[in-house]
Order: sequence, then C-alpha cells, then structure tokens
Amino acid sequence: MMQPSRQEYDQKKEWERQEQQDHFRVAAKMMEFVGVVLGVITIFVLLALLFSLISWLSQDIASTFSILRTRFQ
Repeated sequence: MMQPSRQEYDQKKEWERQEQQDHFRVAAKMMEFVGVVLGVITIFVLLALLFSLISWLSQDIASTFSILRTRFQ
C-alpha cells in the first residue's frame, strides 16, 4: 500500500481551499444579485407611493379651492 506524498496532500488541500473559495464567491455574487433586485423593487414601490401621494395632493388642493370658491360666491 502506497502512502500519498506530502506534495499530493498539499495539492489536494489547495484544491479543496480553491473549491471552498469558489463557493463563497458564488454565494457572494448571488447575494449581490438578490440585493440589486430587492433594491429595484423597493424603488418601484417608493415611486408608486410618491405618485399616489402626488395624485392625492392634487385632488385635495382641487377640492379645497372648490370649497373656498363656493364659500366666497
């Protein structure tokens, strides 16, 4: 039975380390992608809320001026 040499052992450990590093890189890239997608979704939700607020504000201003105009006639 042949014993693996020190060089083979070191090479195996290096491959394992590289493989683990690759897994961490993939996980980091996936988290970055998920963060970008969530950021874009958040921006769209905030834009929808902003447009809703602007719409409500314009309707409120119109109704306020309508009430004021009827009181001063």
